[in-house]
Amino acid sequence: MNAEIARLRALYPNWTPPSDLSQLSGGSGAAAPDPLIERLWNLYREDRIAEVRAAIAERQASTPEWKPPEELLTALETVEARRRLTNASDTGQWRTVLSVATEAPNLLTCTNVDVLWRVAEAFARTDQPNRTRDVYTYLLTNCANPAERLATLQKALSLLPEQQVADLLQFERRTGETRDDFGSIRDELARRRVERASLDSKATASAEDLAVVERLIQNTNEAGPVLVLGWYNFHHGNPARALELFKTALDRNGGTKAAEGYAMSLRALERLVEAEAFAYEWRERAPENMKIYLDIATALLSQDPPQRLEAQVVGRIVPVVTAQRFPDAAQALGWYSYNTNQIRTARDWFRTALGWKADDEPSAYGLALSTQRLNDRAGFNAVVAQWRDRSQRIADLADGTNRTTRAPAAARQLPMAEPAESAPAPIQPRSALREVEVRRTEVEQVLPRTEEGVRRRQTQARSALGRSCAMTRSPSGLSPDAALTLGWCLMEINRPLEAVSAFDQAVDRGSGRTREEAAYGKSLAYLRKNLTSEAAIAAAQAPQTRERRVELGASILSQRALAAYRDGRYVETLLALSERARLVPEQNDLLLIRGWSYLRLGRYNDAEQIFRAVQRTGYSEEASVGLNAIREATDQVSQ
Repeated sequence: MNAEIARLRALYPNWTPPSDLSQLSGGSGAAAPDPLIERLWNLYREDRIAEVRAAIAERQASTPEWKPPEELLTALETVEARRRLTNASDTGQWRTVLSVATEAPNLLTCTNVDVLWRVAEAFARTDQPNRTRDVYTYLLTNCANPAERLATLQKALSLLPEQQVADLLQFERRTGETRDDFGSIRDELARRRVERASLDSKATASAEDLAVVERLIQNTNEAGPVLVLGWYNFHHGNPARALELFKTALDRNGGTKAAEGYAMSLRALERLVEAEAFAYEWRERAPENMKIYLDIATALLSQDPPQRLEAQVVGRIVPVVTAQRFPDAAQALGWYSYNTNQIRTARDWFRTALGWKADDEPSAYGLALSTQRLNDRAGFNAVVAQWRDRSQRIADLADGTNRTTRAPAAARQLPMAEPAESAPAPIQPRSALREVEVRRTEVEQVLPRTEEGVRRRQTQARSALGRSCAMTRSPSGLSPDAALTLGWCLMEINRPLEAVSAFDQAVDRGSGRTREEAAYGKSLAYLRKNLTSEAAIAAAQAPQTRERRVELGASILSQRALAAYRDGRYVETLLALSERARLVPEQNDLLLIRGWSYLRLGRYNDAEQIFRAVQRTGYSEEASVGLNAIREATDQVSQ
């Protein structure tokens, strides 16, 4: 009898044995067993809950005074509550999960660990992370199963801030019969810290965390840890080690991200011919790989001095550039042709580049040079008439003060590509929107168009320093003016972070005009690397003219808007664009991003007004993509 009581209490914790135990023992005073009760319990044990309820209802209809055992009703209510909670969790009805848990607190025990996990997630999904932590703390304090305890930490990794996960590690049981091993959780936290640092050249991972990732690489055949360490080395000035790691990641089926890193490491090592051949093979695998290929091909064509390339290399670059309508590469093909004395071909490529990007001053300058070389007076005069007021060097060319016969480096240096960030997928997956976004990103990476003097400073500095600028050197021993010249020269050869150090020297030790120029150059260097916060700080290090304040402010807000848009933070995108619009008029490409932000926020009327305004200015294809997306979205809503 005692054994049976213990068994029943284990099955039904809320059950209390009757005071007259003869009811259990079948003694002389016991009522005759009810066959229905045994059948109901059998159905319950087989999880046929609906049939139990139906049998109870049938018996009560025929015998109204009959009541099922209280412990059976409690057990049924518990099972039904668990089912409601599980169904609500599976369908993302998080507040229903919490409501059911509140009504059935007997579910929240170590015998129902899955229920505890679901309640913890419901707290997290309703922005109550501290309550999530409390549930995990209860589980780790009271529940003994080692596998469930480890799984609890694994779930915490996906729902809690890393510091709260680290705090939960204190509950690890290192002694006793059921010891824990939370080593995999510690490893994952270390890997994540290294991964964050791998995306930020200013963040440094600890030696301990790096050692953990190295160990993960040795102990597994997965590509993930290898990619993390590869990007860390790439962004922290060790492209040779990065190249080795990305090769390992490729061997482990690391896919497009491994190929992206491998190609970029080859470029950083200035192995451009090899980089182009490799990137060409991967160009169709992902949009990021295509962008990397185009950037590498552009850099290969833009070498100084120009390298004579094999015909098959140029032959495979040209169709890709044409198909992708990539203006920077078209411009590079123009300069490559010009510098290898193919002047007619150069003229055609500069015209093509301007057809894809009408405001591209370097291409216009190249067109002016090539038409001048060909004695094409009509073509030359047309370029001068269109660009004289916007380009000092084209005006100088027309006035006879600039007789350059070889492409200046300023026209040929192009920004190095950064790893592509994951952008939200457009509602209408058409290439036109992607072209607009990519084009805008690249516009923001080059020097602002409003300051023509910047290009002259760079060219003059490169001419003054020549090859010595390309040699790595410390600016610490230079005078402020010499450091300023070095900074502009480094900007000319597209080494902006090194230029920052030179400009810093000029800011710290210089005065007056030198200090102002250095602060301005430092801001431009940070903008070229999309480091908007640093650019804003640099701009404030010395007084600037109103024109420069407007120029830098507009560039900073443009980059912030683009970064927010790529991250799917559309409200922040609109705020940044509105702030920028107070400084300067909004161009069509930024208006398109404003329109897509409205659309993704469900503000269809606002989006339609923007797209129609853009359409009236001649951007008909890009605007039509947006208008089609609005129609599709509103049709879906109406259905």
